[in-house]
Amino acid sequence: MKYITDTNVLLKKPSIIKEHECVIPSSVLREIEHLERTRKSDRQLQFEIRGLKRYLDENETHTYVDLKDYKFTLDEELDPNYVDNILIQIAVDNGYGMITNDRLVREKCKLYNIPMVDIDENVFIEHKGFKEVLLSETEFLNIMDNPYVNVFDLLTNEYIIVNNVVDGELLDILKWTGDELVTLRDEKGKFGKPLKTIQFGDLVPKDEQQIMAIDSILNNQLTSLRGRAGSGKSLIALHTAWHLVESEGYKLVIFTNPVKTLNSAELGFYKGDRFTKLMQTVGTMLKSKFGDEMEIERLILDGSLDILPFSDIRGYDTTGRKTIIWIVESQNLTSELLKLGLQRVDEYSKVIVDGDYDAQVDKDVYAVDNGMKRMSEVFRGSELYGEIELQNVYRSRLADIADMM
Repeated sequence: MKYITDTNVLLKKPSIIKEHECVIPSSVLREIEHLERTRKSDRQLQFEIRGLKRYLDENETHTYVDLKDYKFTLDEELDPNYVDNILIQIAVDNGYGMITNDRLVREKCKLYNIPMVDIDENVFIEHKGFKEVLLSETEFLNIMDNPYVNVFDLLTNEYIIVNNVVDGELLDILKWTGDELVTLRDEKGKFGKPLKTIQFGDLVPKDEQQIMAIDSILNNQLTSLRGRAGSGKSLIALHTAWHLVESEGYKLVIFTNPVKTLNSAELGFYKGDRFTKLMQTVGTMLKSKFGDEMEIERLILDGSLDILPFSDIRGYDTTGRKTIIWIVESQNLTSELLKLGLQRVDEYSKVIVDGDYDAQVDKDVYAVDNGMKRMSEVFRGSELYGEIELQNVYRSRLADIADMM
């Protein structure tokens, strides 16, 4: 079935044309052109219009533009020149459905029995990167007698936490490699072996999710770390990445996307050189880990570390050196921006993407088109991808309670 896409849907979610057989009426295109001419001061709107135009140019084969001019004749009491009413007429005349998030249009669709697609419906399937089960020791041993059977229906590189059904104690943490279930116990049969670095000392994971996150970074090319503030995203990412810097000769490149916190006041332009400006965005976090700004500058001059704005990603690539790219606060990236970053990575490099798209999105555009969510949908189940949602907050009891505000 073909569906009419209204103006707001096209601007907020251009990818809708790939998800359904869409019709774009000429009245919608004219409305977009009118908005472009008359609302030049609306920066967000102009950004959306430019994005839509580019998307339509790149995906012409997926669109059908109805060039016919229609008149609204269904009801004398409704404005015949109102674009939304014209869309209703087009749908009735041609037997089309409607894709809209406009409440009034939806009520009119019900009046004329026009099928609708609810784009506000959340079709994203959450993926924590792990499952949990309760088993008896006998059941667990029977399963491990044949680890080549995917009895837990896991995706490749998905983990499972096995707890004892009797007392809830941890029996094992397993990962499905695509071929078999393997344990995360070390050679001594223990979990959470400290990760040693000269720069930071020992990192001892605090829970099962942190154990799995470290394993994913060490063994997968791309890892998504999600979790609330204080769950250890930055700690795990930085310590594990630096372990690879020291032990395997990687270079750590941190990409930051400066976006002001939702509803906070603007500070204006940062003073100083490029390094100073970048330190204004991630400097507080890094100084708390490295000790001071001078140490960070030393590591940059040494070639072990770099900090770059995400705006530089287009001209960047990892060819020629083993690199770990760490993209911080990635909930504030659209799918196109994150795609652009991931396309810059060669086969010898790793990527850590961290963020929290459930609670820390700082602009509406990232809530509608979220790069971390899209990355999860595309990569989950791939042999090079792992994803872990960290569950626990370790800052303080106060911080834990504040999370409920």
